[in-house]
Amino acid sequence: MNLMKLIRNELATDTSVTLNRADQIGKLPPLPYATYKIIGDRKGIGRENISHVDQPNALVETRSQERNFTISFNTYGTSHDNASEVAAQLRKWFEGRGSFFLDGLGVAVASISEVGNRTTFLMDSYDEKWGFDVIIRYNETDEYEIDYFDKVEYELTVERE
Repeated sequence: MNLMKLIRNELATDTSVTLNRADQIGKLPPLPYATYKIIGDRKGIGRENISHVDQPNALVETRSQERNFTISFNTYGTSHDNASEVAAQLRKWFEGRGSFFLDGLGVAVASISEVGNRTTFLMDSYDEKWGFDVIIRYNETDEYEIDYFDKVEYELTVERE
């Protein structure tokens, strides 16, 4: 998703936090770092808006609807407190500078959950992590050309009694 790439790049640049997509195979980056995962992409509230524009060779249909997607962030730090601080830093980006960046893209932050402890116990140690979820609202627009037909052929039959 291009929108997620833009968010990821801007967020990583503004906060200097390494940000990787979750559930990937490979080496772990040095601590602290964060992961993100899109956990939902759904139709927003309201009806789809459909409009038509008459062009010389086709009818252009435009369909526009509100969409929402949820991004889940987890942060991993050098300590329990460090992971929490990194999560708070990323969350603040969405409340401040990030909201202005997204507004410039025609995207809004619909809601942000509080930062919470997401630490998990592994076989013999703890995986210290904190995280939060963000719901992003945007408008999805698609355009289609609908071909005109040049002529219609029909046959009229009359039944007699």
